[in-house]
Amino acid sequence: MVRSPPLSDCDYINFLVAAQCDVSCVKAAECFSGNGLVITHDAFNRFLTRQSLPPETLWAEVEPFVEKRHGWFILDDTVIDKVYSEKIALTYFQWSGNQHKVIKGIGLITLVWTDGVSTFPIDYRIYDKDGDHLTKNDHFRAMLQTATDRGFCPYFVLFDSWYASTANLKFIDRRGWCWFSRVKKNRMVNLDDTENRPVATLTIPDDGMVVHMKRYGFIKLFHSVNKAGKDRYWATNCLTMDATDRRNLQAIAWSIENYHRALKELCCVEDCKIRKEAGQRNHINCSLRAYIRLEAVQQQQDVTIYQAKWEIIRSAITEYVRHPRYAL
Repeated sequence: MVRSPPLSDCDYINFLVAAQCDVSCVKAAECFSGNGLVITHDAFNRFLTRQSLPPETLWAEVEPFVEKRHGWFILDDTVIDKVYSEKIALTYFQWSGNQHKVIKGIGLITLVWTDGVSTFPIDYRIYDKDGDHLTKNDHFRAMLQTATDRGFCPYFVLFDSWYASTANLKFIDRRGWCWFSRVKKNRMVNLDDTENRPVATLTIPDDGMVVHMKRYGFIKLFHSVNKAGKDRYWATNCLTMDATDRRNLQAIAWSIENYHRALKELCCVEDCKIRKEAGQRNHINCSLRAYIRLEAVQQQQDVTIYQAKWEIIRSAITEYVRHPRYAL
């Protein structure tokens, strides 16, 4: 029996890129064992619980694929579903925009960079209010500060109404960046220098209108109606923006939703069952880095990340149909 070599984070990431099963340490070990080499599931468990893979490991891999002086930032969070799990660290009851209700899960906040075609996560934080006592808005500002320190200068910073606090908007202003965000219908603005009123009470033209937002300053306000007939209100500090620009930025902002879906469907981010905090943190880190590998293929070979994943599966299916093991 060949002695098993030490596991690396790249070993586990490669497993996540290829996996089409219910991910576990047992199944990872089975995939790496063979030809006299035996790797136990305990080896993967030790790897996940004893390593320290901070967000900087993500940045080290993604930096060559992004342009610091171009592109857009999008910042949003998603809930990694742990509804049927018990005693897993980092889980809190949180609102899920996907399920439209409060569920138990791990809050993942990601800052992504996009050029309108490729979308890469460049930083992330895990929401742990009892561990680090930081709010999601604290993580929002921390990631933008890190991006500033790394030399980024995006065209716009895009985010949802959850992050559109006055403190966050002024934080972006101090960096000289433009922002574009959803705002809630009760956000108070002053139209004619008389009194503050909710944005929902205004009649907003398609090309938007300049108003003064309470405790912030002048913004340009837009209105749209979604497919369900619900009103949506948008704001920006770019006072020259028109309706076409607003629609383009809305489309770009949707990139992060595609990223969240791919992270869950293709990179197994929800599948880790380890209870320890370190194990969950390291699994999430490796899942994000698995996504980078699939997205890099799209950038370099002009295939979608779903096509890239299918190519892995297709070769395995092709081999099986040529030599079926379970034929009657």
